[in-house]
Amino acid sequence: MNDHEFLNFQKAQLDRLLKESQGHDFIAEQLGQRIDAVQTEIDYSGATIDALQSAQSPPPRVALFLKGGGVQGTTGVRASLAGESLIQYERMFAEQALFHERSAARETGRSRRPRGSQTPSLLFIGTPRGSFGLEFVPQPGSDGTVISVHTQALREITNVLETVSSEDPTADSEIAGISPRVFQPMKKFLNTLVNYGAELRIAFSDRPSSVISSQRIRIASERLEREVQSEEIELKGKFRGLTRETTVFDLLLDDGSLITGSAAEGLTEPDLDRISALTNHRCVATLEKTTLTPVGGPVRVTYLLIDAEAENAMGENSSS
Repeated sequence: MNDHEFLNFQKAQLDRLLKESQGHDFIAEQLGQRIDAVQTEIDYSGATIDALQSAQSPPPRVALFLKGGGVQGTTGVRASLAGESLIQYERMFAEQALFHERSAARETGRSRRPRGSQTPSLLFIGTPRGSFGLEFVPQPGSDGTVISVHTQALREITNVLETVSSEDPTADSEIAGISPRVFQPMKKFLNTLVNYGAELRIAFSDRPSSVISSQRIRIASERLEREVQSEEIELKGKFRGLTRETTVFDLLLDDGSLITGSAAEGLTEPDLDRISALTNHRCVATLEKTTLTPVGGPVRVTYLLIDAEAENAMGENSSS
């Protein structure tokens, strides 16, 4: 379903709701205004569809339709449900988009994004009615464009939500290309829906929609609680270095084992200078450890370096 078809589908749904709202003047007025706005978009889309097809594809529109607990028909949704859902869905998108940006940069000999790059985010653009909808597109960059990997990230988030809500253990292979940092906000997203007993439909402007029932959402939530564990830990050892272009670090522990991972995106250049100065010195490293234990695949452990300080400095800080 392309953008033009999606708008026509949306207008048909609004027309149906308008017919059902006879006798409710306030609701009918709101629906009428929304229908007029959608019709304007349809007219514009129809007039320029050939140009759009010949140019770069526009970013997909994505809508989360919520139904069930916390949702009052087609008229509204609990603010806590809508707000938390959007926050955690955007966090999932941002982490996966960053993951792809780093992968793309690595192909050019770098893994750190250019300085000053804005964090990937979503732009909230409306509330389409079905049960109750929340619609958004990837936030364009400073040059007005949307990076193609952001579109890929949106689709992959939906694929993983479908995968983890499946009772098929072999489906875990789908999550191999997902950033481990996606799973913490995904757990919160699913737990929010579980708490309200909500059903989720994810609709794209350029592909078929996906429906995940409240029962499958509960399955997914329980599955992630079992299979994904994240914790912040401190480890002591000798810091063996940090590559500035790829931000990969090595930490040699006292038992002879080697910890390897990536530095957190939020570390500034002065932070990286300070941490690099610890090379071949003992330190206390603060790490985010994520352990993924899928039923149908091998255990995967990843480490993210949050900070590191000289071991003696840590002792001085605690004694002061």
